[in-house]
Amino acid sequence: MSMTKRLQIPVSEQECAHFQAAARRAGLPLAEWARRQLRDKAEQGPTLDRFEALALIKSLDAPVGPVEVMIEESVVGPACYGNDTVSEL
Repeated sequence: MSMTKRLQIPVSEQECAHFQAAARRAGLPLAEWARRQLRDKAEQGPTLDRFEALALIKSLDAPVGPVEVMIEESVVGPACYGNDTVSEL
């Protein structure tokens, strides 16, 4: 792979030392360690911890029904889409 672009990221002295130590532990030059970390994170996509995920869901202010109905709808589909087989719980 040809390296034609340079990415400069300001970091604190403490962060730099932390990154250098991690690169040493991995047996890699800092630049290669950083490339791998960035590549891996980009491939994973965004991730949220459970509290962030719950906060995001709550912020959507979406309608919520009884859990039993939600489970039933997740299996057979919601009644509002013309599925008359959903039972009343």
